[in-house]
Parts: sequence; structure tokens; C-alpha cells
Amino acid sequence: MLKKAHKNLLWAALLAILAGASYLLFVPRNKEVEVLTAAIAPAERVLAVNGRIRPRLQVDIRPSLGGELVSLPYDVGDQIAQGTILAKIDDAPEIAAIAEANAAVQAQQAVLEQARRDLARFEALGEFVSRADLEQRRLTVEEGARELNRREANVRQAKELRDRRVLRAPFSGVILDRPMDPGQTVSPDSVIYRLADLSSPEVSAEVDEIYATEIRPGMAALVSLPGLQEPVSGEVVHIEPLVDPATGARDVRIAINNAGNGVPAGLTVTVNLVIEALDQAISIPRRLILYANGRQVVRVVDSDGIVSEQTISFVNWPAEQVIVVDGLEVGDRILLDPEAALPGQSVRIAD
Repeated sequence: MLKKAHKNLLWAALLAILAGASYLLFVPRNKEVEVLTAAIAPAERVLAVNGRIRPRLQVDIRPSLGGELVSLPYDVGDQIAQGTILAKIDDAPEIAAIAEANAAVQAQQAVLEQARRDLARFEALGEFVSRADLEQRRLTVEEGARELNRREANVRQAKELRDRRVLRAPFSGVILDRPMDPGQTVSPDSVIYRLADLSSPEVSAEVDEIYATEIRPGMAALVSLPGLQEPVSGEVVHIEPLVDPATGARDVRIAINNAGNGVPAGLTVTVNLVIEALDQAISIPRRLILYANGRQVVRVVDSDGIVSEQTISFVNWPAEQVIVVDGLEVGDRILLDPEAALPGQSVRIAD
């Protein structure tokens, strides 16, 4: 009898376990969902754009006069100080013109000295010289002085032309390109060097005209450079006033702080422009928002675990994170996957 009773107890326990398992398997349970709890925190409205590194200054060095290159001492990559002589063009014609002009000056100086001696002699004769003769001598001296000034101006002009045969660096920088070689004949259209100041590089970025109106000089920026784990700070220094009709964009230039000379020109980088910074705001990922019947909604879970849709307003800015201006309160629980549950459905919030 005891064995039979023990057997019956085992069967009863087995049936109870099977019944519990069946309940767990077939009785519906509330779906488990993940939520984001709305909270007040600092928030930024950021515009992400791609741009290219450009030198702060860049210039093509061209001669103002044509001729043969007789000196070209620098090459690509050389560091150049402001005022350095970069190239010389054959100045033989100007040297000859200077010599000729100087000879003309010396000859005129002799003529003028003789005219002055004649005037002094006539003035010394006093009443024995007619007034007309005296005035003629004075006029001769004045004309001689004017002619000397003209010839001295010719000397200066010839020297200026000679000096234009010498090309100097307008600012300190690095030689980016040297298309010419010594001995070649150049014209005013020839590019002899490309010189750039890479000490304070900038980023040039095209920003759609819709968003460019929000950008102001002095606005903070973060520039992501290859090889650096953290972005470097920057500042908007220029906004092109005209819109490019071909692209519908405006050019924005951003100065990079503490970039040094290690950033190559032409490098593509990502720039985050900080359009607005708020000390207190509710911000959520854009992917949590649904569009229903012309409304912008999020699905929230109330204290009873029931899902509902809540209309919100937010700053519609092209960014992954948006700033909510109406419709959410601190503590609201928003579905991280808005398709995880429908309105009216009972859910269970995951730990």
C-alpha cells in the first residue's frame, strides 16, 4: 500500500510540472520591450558636413615680365620665409637700360652745372648784363633741372623693371609645386611655383543654402582628422555670401585650432558645426519617431505597461539626435524600437 501511495504522489507531481510547463508555453505573456527614459540634459544641435583641408593662404607665383629663368633654387616641400628670393629671370635688357640711363643722367648733370655757372657769372656782372640775357640763363638752368629729373626717373624706372625680374615669397610657406625648370623661357602666364601657408590650415565645406543661414562667423566646430582619436576644435571664419547656382550651396571656411603642419592640403575630413548648445533639453534619437496622419509621434509605456502614441514637436534638423520642444516630460518611457509594440498593447519593460 505504501509503495502504491508513493507512486501516486510521483505521478501527481509529474502532472503538476507538466501543467505548469503547459501554462508557461501556451498562456500569453506581456512582451518584453526596451525603453528610453526622457531626461533633462545638455544638448547640442549639430550639422555634420564633409570638407577638404585647404591652406590658409595659397598663391601661384607668376612673373610680371617674360624671359629666361636663370635661377630657381627651391623645390617641392621646401619651407620658405617671407621675402625669400624664389626665382630670377634674365635681366640683361634692364641692366643695359640702367647703364644707358645713368650715362644720360651724368651727361645732363654736366650740362646743368655749366648752366648754373653761366647764370652765376651773368648775375655777377650786374648792370652790365641785360635783363633778357639774365632771364634766359635762369630759364636754361630750370630746363636743365627738369631734364635731369626726367633722366633720373628713367633710371628709377629701369631699376624697377630689373627688380620685377626677381620673384620673392609674399608670405612664409611651403612649396607645393614647381612646374618650371631653370633655363626655360617664361611669360606672365607661366606658373613658376605654388606656395601655400600650411601653418594654420582651414577646412572648406559646401553647406546647403537651407542650413547655411544658421551658420555664423565664430561658431564652434569639431573637425575629425585621420589618425586622431579625438576631434580637434575649430571655428567658422568665413561664409560665402553668394549661393553657387550649380550646387545650391554656400562655401564655409573653418579654421582648425592647433593643427600644425602635419595636415596635408586636399584631405577630406568630417566637420560637426555646433549650431546651438542648450544647457537643459530633452533629446532623443530620430529613429524613435514615427509619422502618423501628419503627426510626429513616439510610442510610450505608461505606469500600467500599456503602450500609447504621443504627439511631439522637435527641431527638425539633419542629425541623428533631435531636440524635443513639446510633447515629452521628464520620466516618460519611450520605446527604443517603435515597432516593438502597438498602441493599446500591454508590455513588460526589460531590466
